[in-house]
Amino acid sequence: MEYLEIFSACVQAHQTKLDINLLTSFCYDVQRKHSKGVEISNLGGWQSGNIKDNPHSEFVKLISEIQTAADAYHNKLQFKKEYKQELCNIWININGKGHSNEYHNHAKSAISGSFYLTDSKFPIMFKHPYEEISAYYWEEKFIESFNKLNAEQWTVTPKKNTLLMFPPWLYHKVAMNREETNRISIAFNTVFKKNEW
Repeated sequence: MEYLEIFSACVQAHQTKLDINLLTSFCYDVQRKHSKGVEISNLGGWQSGNIKDNPHSEFVKLISEIQTAADAYHNKLQFKKEYKQELCNIWININGKGHSNEYHNHAKSAISGSFYLTDSKFPIMFKHPYEEISAYYWEEKFIESFNKLNAEQWTVTPKKNTLLMFPPWLYHKVAMNREETNRISIAFNTVFKKNEW
């Protein structure tokens, strides 16, 4: 038998060696300076505005890691070489106990992603692009074992220092934090930019 796995959603994971302690201090410093934060998909918790131009040395290293990973993702999906990925916005998420992020996507972006500064038992959850797959067709009672071909949602539980990238059109949410410690991540989007050779 031949099987064609069509219309795949590519999620890229990469382990970095950045200084998590320095980046954690950086995140709390930004929160202290901008305590109000913004509200977009977050239910509770704190989210910064765009911090793309912050000169903090370890944060600049993170941006370099994001660029390298975005270039690899760009090539994996065979986007045209006359274009490149350019970071357009990047922000901090600090979710305490009881906080979460509701299902959302990142419109007008090329690649979306998140960098994790803490371990957590509560994952990022990706929704199948056809969200009614279980409700109307493949009910759970018929599934022997969930896999990437039959699941309505897929969860990823990243460890700290993990850089995750995914399609911006893929709906995702962050499960409620039920731990006593804060869950910290730095999320971002890129856009297509014409190469100027």
